[in-house]
Amino acid sequence: MEDLLRTAGISFMIGFLALLLKDRSPQSALMLAFCGSVYLINELVVKMREASVFLTQLTGYVPGLHQYSLVLLKVVVIAFVSEICIHLVKQLEQPLLSMIIEWTGKLLILTIAFPVFIELLEQIVQLMPDNMLQGRY
Repeated sequence: MEDLLRTAGISFMIGFLALLLKDRSPQSALMLAFCGSVYLINELVVKMREASVFLTQLTGYVPGLHQYSLVLLKVVVIAFVSEICIHLVKQLEQPLLSMIIEWTGKLLILTIAFPVFIELLEQIVQLMPDNMLQGRY
């Protein structure tokens, strides 16, 4: 929670300072926003690395969780990268391109998560009694 508040505070501070500098020196405002964005993305990568280490440790305790944790990490990375790209392209006033990036990210997530969905359905079918599978209740 405190990390979220710190990130939000830094974001507001950078945005406010860039807004104040925009009239006097647009290049300085752009550089401030760029450096702040790079710093925040670096913080995001560090937190994702910590989450990856925690998830790797967790997979050691639960058998079969490793393949699901890899899928989860891939989905999270695709979601983050696509959201960042979508917002950057929207700032460039390219709504069609941002929509294409959004749909591409969704399709990538679907293709990565589809095998997990199939395995979940197989597990559900295995748990059902035989008479339900044959249509007799």
